[in-house]
Amino acid sequence: MKNIVLSMLSMIVTITGTAQEKSDNKSMDSMVGKMDNSIPFLTKDNKYIYVDKITLAPIDGRKYKRASLYTSTGYAIVDSEQEKSIVIDTNGREALRFEDSSIELEIVNGLTFYKKNREYKKKMPFWRWEWNILGGGIKKEQTYQSVEIGVVETKQILLQKEIPRFGESYYLDVMKVDKDHVIWNETIYVIKNKHLKKKDSDIIAVLEGNRFIKEEKDSFSIYSLNEKKALQKGLQGCTPLPILFNGEIITLPVEINMQRYKIGLPKVLINNDTKAIYAFPKYDKVFPKEIKKATATQIDFIKKTSLVYSITNTPYFLLGVFNYDQDVWAYSWLYIDIEGNVLDTLNIDNFKVEDQFGYMVWPNKEMILPNQFINDDWKVGKMMYYGGSKELYKVTVNTKEKKGVYGMWNSKNQQWDIQPEYYSIRILDKERDIFALQQSEDSLYILYDNQKKQEIGVRPYSYINSEGMVQVRTEDGDLLSYYIDIYTGKEYKED
Repeated sequence: MKNIVLSMLSMIVTITGTAQEKSDNKSMDSMVGKMDNSIPFLTKDNKYIYVDKITLAPIDGRKYKRASLYTSTGYAIVDSEQEKSIVIDTNGREALRFEDSSIELEIVNGLTFYKKNREYKKKMPFWRWEWNILGGGIKKEQTYQSVEIGVVETKQILLQKEIPRFGESYYLDVMKVDKDHVIWNETIYVIKNKHLKKKDSDIIAVLEGNRFIKEEKDSFSIYSLNEKKALQKGLQGCTPLPILFNGEIITLPVEINMQRYKIGLPKVLINNDTKAIYAFPKYDKVFPKEIKKATATQIDFIKKTSLVYSITNTPYFLLGVFNYDQDVWAYSWLYIDIEGNVLDTLNIDNFKVEDQFGYMVWPNKEMILPNQFINDDWKVGKMMYYGGSKELYKVTVNTKEKKGVYGMWNSKNQQWDIQPEYYSIRILDKERDIFALQQSEDSLYILYDNQKKQEIGVRPYSYINSEGMVQVRTEDGDLLSYYIDIYTGKEYKED
């Protein structure tokens, strides 16, 4: 999935579009391939032209005030010399106009989804005027936003609304279900001839195996994508969570699996007919009704459990108890299988639990980073998983000299790939080990090749992203934006 965001202001919004000719469709694949090898090149007159990445030969000669990379589907966002803010196709023709709106593009299942968002002042009827009782006049207008979400290729509009600035929120978060289905705005769509047709609504979660959860009145149901009949019906949130041990019911706390912010789907569900209990994230197996084997210490732990998590594609569940001690501030763990056997340890690869902000919950930092790799004056904080062939983690560390510095821990090789001494680390390509490193808050980013253990390029930058967009500050204090090759440092601009 790929997102492109670009804002263009102070122009009038109109939407236009023309049908593609059949002859264009025949050559579309070759044109997309050609544009995959293109990149915006900044000329001396501060205009962008598309050139071949290798030869730097101009592709079509058109100049733009701003330009993005082409998507895999053959579209780019540009600000033309004629003061038009548009999405263009591989022929440079206008596919979508957005002008004084902001726009996002997202590629899912070979389709280009877009979201346009424009703020404006709307005159309100007199009964909705805001009166200032302390003086200062009458506010007769409110800030509204015009939101449109659709598909670039077909001009199909999925949503078009005028809403108050702080009213409902709509996001371009289209999710692939399979090659023929996507989910957006709690609705599953089937794709046919690049058009979307509603298949089902009130979807609040998509599970593995083409399953999904619907909210139906005061309960939840689990369905399969290709079956009309529900796999599970009448599921409701289950807190506290009961479990039997030696003929006595143990009740896990009412705050089981609670998060900082309210969520729509409970993390533990119970079928009131069968009394079967299912746990987040996949609700894929029944939590044991009885503990078959456990020590007294394990039972004391279970009584304090505040997190139950189903370990996908295994017969196990995580049981977590949070330690609020400031020196710990993390979960401790036990494990229970579907038969009710409790375990102190469990060795499972390729399974991670993250909180709603993307930080690691399980495995916790003690399981990831051994003590012998932590200096005596370090205090290890939160970790974020980036994966890749080295199982990389970005680790926050507080030292005596610096607070909140970052390093990259190579879990596979058990070593620090990048020592925790940087104010910011941006992961540009985790497989090829390309990073952008910022030493301090006031310093610039340098490109760094971790495989070769050397800096890349000719200069540091104020900003770098994974697509090669960089910013440098000119002698006049302005920010100049252009593209580079993040692997070689080659700059796509005219000297």
